[in-house]
This record gives sequence, structure tokens and C-alpha cells, in this order.
Amino acid sequence: MQGTLPGGLEAKEARIFAVIGLMAVGAVALRVAGVSPVVVFVAAGVAVAGLAWVLGVATEEAGEAAGPRLSALLNATFGNLPEMIIVILAIREGLLDVARASIIGSVIGNVLLILGAALLACGWKNGRRTFDRATAGLNATMLVLGTAVLAIPTLFAATTGTSVSEERGLTHGVAIIAIVVYGFYLYASFQDPEHRGDISHSKARWTVPLSVTMLALTALATGVLSEILVAAIEPTIEETGISEIFIGLIIVPLVGNVAEHMAAVKIAYGGNLDFAMGIAFNSALQVALGVTAVAVAAGYAFDNELVLDFKPLELAFLISATLLAGLVASNGAANWIEGVQLIAIYLMACLVFWYL
Repeated sequence: MQGTLPGGLEAKEARIFAVIGLMAVGAVALRVAGVSPVVVFVAAGVAVAGLAWVLGVATEEAGEAAGPRLSALLNATFGNLPEMIIVILAIREGLLDVARASIIGSVIGNVLLILGAALLACGWKNGRRTFDRATAGLNATMLVLGTAVLAIPTLFAATTGTSVSEERGLTHGVAIIAIVVYGFYLYASFQDPEHRGDISHSKARWTVPLSVTMLALTALATGVLSEILVAAIEPTIEETGISEIFIGLIIVPLVGNVAEHMAAVKIAYGGNLDFAMGIAFNSALQVALGVTAVAVAAGYAFDNELVLDFKPLELAFLISATLLAGLVASNGAANWIEGVQLIAIYLMACLVFWYL
């Protein structure tokens, strides 16, 4: 194919990847040069968002080459890797409020912003579209479970007057339940990958060696840039006055998770609403169940215990997102106005947490 490099990489892709690579190198150079932490934070954030997008493309290409079952496994492993790295590093640095907020922020970012934008794009171009109600319903009920995982420990702490050690014990138990249920969910996905909702049907363009190499290099670069990003959070808060909650709930998810999945909007615009909804739902579930469990384990390992005790406003937006997404899923069809509704709640969240 004209414009295609060895390994199946298109020339246009190569240029975009080169620009992202230069942004990553630039962020590292700014950190070494000792410039303002705010500048470093912005540069590292943009670089991580770009790397997350590259990681998403590499994961998709590796999955297409490996087949639908291994594609589900790769998506489960790499789908939210940047977000997970940032959360783990934040916990290591003792930024527990940032870590907790980023978990909630990633879930509502995928459910409200990505799913909302996908429904808006699809409905605006294609009118009212139907989708697989059974798959969407399963994802919606799993999202209710994910919401329960995050909400129940908070209600336990707020209503029972228990000790910190008891809250930690409940958090550990809930995290174990979450990862076990998520494992069963993945197992069911491997048995019937075509009905999972996030499996495409296109032919792989990249070779397997190129896909694996890009996955490894991008994951490594993401780890380095995430380290720089997290190290700049506290100085940025001190210089700008932006709250930990806003950085954790809005900025970190946009950088580490949501930007990567904006491809779902393009897919929805093309009319494949099932695929686009699968991306949004499954990414949210991976964070609510998988990343939460990993975060709790990281807190135990770093001796910075992460208790699942969230602020009421955080849970209010999470529950709102879950309810509205469940109502959309139950219809079996959607138009652009449902997308507007989801995005409206996300914009309210941005306003509320900006003023906190």
C-alpha cells in the first residue's frame, strides 16, 4: 500500500508518533532543566495523553492480529495502563486524595464524556440508532456493581463510626471481591468475545513484532512520563491553587484514560454504536473493578493504605452517571439528546470540582 512503511505502519501514523515522541522527550528535558513545575506538569500531561493514544492503537493492532479472545485479554491488560500507573505512583507519593479522585474521575469520564460524545456523534449523523440491548444491559449491571464497590465502603465509614483498621479491612475485602468478579467477567468475555461489545472486525495492519515492540516501548515511556507528571502535582497545586480533587478527578483521567478512548467517538460517528459503547463501558468497568483492586494492593505494598472512602459529591456524580447510563442501555436505542444529557452531567462535575 502506498504510504506504508515496513511492518504495516502508515507514513501518517509514523509522523504523528514522532511528534508524540518529541513531546515526551521535551517533557523530560523540561524536568531536567528545572523549569516551573506547572510547565512540566502541562508538558508531561500532554505527552502522557499522546502516549496513551499510541498505546491504544498498538493494543488494537496487536489484538486484531491475535484474534478476538486474545484481543480481550490485551484490552484488559493495556486498556487503562496509563491511568493505573499514575494512580500507583500517586499512592506511592502519598497523594491518596488524587488517587481516589482519579478512580472516580476515570469512571465518570468514560461513562459521561466518552459515552455521551459517542451517542451525540452517532445520533447527530445517523439519527436514532439501535444497539445490542443484552450486551449493553450486562455492562450497565456490571457498572452498578462497580459503583457499589466504590460506594459501600464510604457509607460504611460514614454511618457506623468504625475504626480505621476496620475500614481498611473492609476495603481489602471489597477489592478482592471486585477483582474476582472482574476476572469472571473477562472469562465470560473470552468465551463469547464477539458479544462483549468492544471487539472490532477489521484486519490487522501492523505485524505482530511491530505491535509488540510499540506496546513495550510505549508502556515504558508512559511509566517515565507518569513519574514526572505525578512528581509535579504537589508543586502545581501550591503554585496555582487548583485543588487535589480537580486534578485527580478531571485532569488525570483526561490525560491517562479518556483521551485514549476518544476514538470511540469516531467509531460512533461511523455508525458502529455497539463498538463505541463497548469501549466506554468496558474502560469504566476496568477502572472501577480492576484498577481499584490494584490501587488498594499498591497502598498496602507502599504502606500508604488506600481506603475506599470518597467524598459525597464524588459519589453523587458516580451514581448519577450509573443511573443515566443504565437508562440509556435499557432502551436498546439512542439518539443524540441522550449524549447531551450525559455530557451535561460531566460539565456540572467540572464546574463543581473547580470551585472546591
